[in-house]
Amino acid sequence: MNKSNTLAKHKKNYSIVLNVKQLSYNYPDFEEKVLDNINFAVNKGEVVSIIGESGSGKSTLLKLIYGLLDFKEGEIYYHTKKLRGPAYNLIPGHKMMKYVAQDYDLLDFVTVGENVGKFLSNFDLELKQQQIDEALTVVEMLEYKHIFPNKLSGGQRQRVSIARALAQQPEILLLDEPFSNLDQILKLTIREKIMDWCKAHQITVIFTTHDLSDAFYTSDKILVLQNGKMIQYDEVENVRNSPATTYVAKLFGYVNVLDDSQDLGIYSSKIVIYPEEIAISKNGKFEGKVILSKFQGRDYLVRFTFKNIELLTYSSQKLMKDELIHFEVIKFHQLCI
Repeated sequence: MNKSNTLAKHKKNYSIVLNVKQLSYNYPDFEEKVLDNINFAVNKGEVVSIIGESGSGKSTLLKLIYGLLDFKEGEIYYHTKKLRGPAYNLIPGHKMMKYVAQDYDLLDFVTVGENVGKFLSNFDLELKQQQIDEALTVVEMLEYKHIFPNKLSGGQRQRVSIARALAQQPEILLLDEPFSNLDQILKLTIREKIMDWCKAHQITVIFTTHDLSDAFYTSDKILVLQNGKMIQYDEVENVRNSPATTYVAKLFGYVNVLDDSQDLGIYSSKIVIYPEEIAISKNGKFEGKVILSKFQGRDYLVRFTFKNIELLTYSSQKLMKDELIHFEVIKFHQLCI
């Protein structure tokens, strides 16, 4: 191998901050695996979302990465350092990571500001206050700095807990359902501010969610879990355009899944067509009959039949039941599995 290739390989490997290899886990006294053969690597500064249904192993995976659980199968590396569970560490957890659980773990007898600054150095008190204020500003909680947490709502406590982790500027930030208690309008603002701040500070973020919009709009990559197995791990656009399974495709919302698409002129087995990839057009070569047209806030979701197939598409106008439409399929996706 020549020198330039060696340097390129070294540079590429150096960017990997976390590497999970063949990780499996089952809780003591239970044979069934909560996680089974999980493999993925995360580069420095990336935002990775772990998405899946309740019970898919999302929270357990974060706890294993952070070092709260012991595991017998697989390996976890921080750069080149092998990470282990609490049986090997006097204090569970890893100092280069911060983990925000769903219980928030705030102290109600000290103020919000004191909670955020709990783990910061007192060597430079002015700097400490700056760090506290900056973190609270990111989550839009600065005005509550001198309030006690027991006066806050669940969503506000959640934001304070995140601010406490941000203030410490970890290399890796692990968040378990970080936006679950936020109102929709506030969530859109807060999640962007948190992720933008982490990007600016080159903090690697791994967070769990069951809400695809959280993953879709903030992540560099998505890791999909189903029943403890990793179904797909890739960049967001690639996951949507090349879904591994029907389950993955359905995470993105309404979808047409076809085992036989020859009537549409598509000679591939098991394909996915998203509703927006079916275009209603006067000159469309296929004809369908409307079953239902339902307003979705911006446009109408149209369910219609084509031969013996039910399909979904969108329309800018309301269509009547039994109305005939013409359409084209402008794009489709072959399932990977």
